[in-house]
Amino acid sequence: MNDLLRLATLPSDERACQALAAPRYELLPLADLQQAADALPAGAVVTVTCSPRHGLERTLAASETLAAAGFRVVPHLAARLVRDRWHLAEAVVRLTSLGIDECFVVGGDAEAAEGDFATGLALLEALVELPTRPNRVGVPAYPEGHPHIPAQHLQQDLEAKAWLADYVVTQLCFEAAPLLAWREHQRQRGMSLPIHVGLPGVLSRKRLLGLATRLGLGASTRALGRQKGLVARLLRPTRYRPDALLEALWPWLGDVAEGFAGVHLYTFNQTADTRAWCEAQCRRQCAWQSPQSSPSL
Repeated sequence: MNDLLRLATLPSDERACQALAAPRYELLPLADLQQAADALPAGAVVTVTCSPRHGLERTLAASETLAAAGFRVVPHLAARLVRDRWHLAEAVVRLTSLGIDECFVVGGDAEAAEGDFATGLALLEALVELPTRPNRVGVPAYPEGHPHIPAQHLQQDLEAKAWLADYVVTQLCFEAAPLLAWREHQRQRGMSLPIHVGLPGVLSRKRLLGLATRLGLGASTRALGRQKGLVARLLRPTRYRPDALLEALWPWLGDVAEGFAGVHLYTFNQTADTRAWCEAQCRRQCAWQSPQSSPSL
């Protein structure tokens, strides 16, 4: 029985504990990547983003480094940064030769495609036709919408991707309500893929609010700003911790059928503080087990 099926048979608190104890950590392939990775548990699942500024090569090189260090690596493949099918096949062979058997397909933030793939769906369709492809492929979802894509198109795109992907990860939110409303909507529409909920890591509130605004997040970003003592708090180097968000989502964590199969932490390379927070929550919520001994999802 695989990990997700096993989770479905556990009582709700145990499901939530095991989901929290084995998170996915998202890293940026920047100069501090190695330092960020050094702060993570051995063998952790780490995803590596892909940006127009640094290109696909930076992501592939970072993935090689992390795989060599023993992490379970999930590189992002940004469709608009892939030139053609040959370029895609070359990247996949490079990854699979390192034992990397999973990737995450996104459209990407580039204003225009460098080659044949303008959307994540187009790249997915090409990926499944390759003679060699990763065993698992993830795709993103946007519970609070996307600044450049109408909601109707997002839903159609997600449902088309569901036939080709193995799991979904949500864009980060700061409130549970939009995540739960979106999850219920997907359940009613028959979404059967496991969904990993994207949570912000531990960051300074000022930086996190700036990142959220740049990413075009919606109502939950405004809620972050409405928290007690808005101006005073944002002008001080106080830190955001997703305690309240985790508590609100707790009953649905590890619930593959109607909730969230796992936890995806957007660390922005602040991994030491984010890991410490996650493990502290595990000790508080799940005293019966340690994060390091839990199976990965």
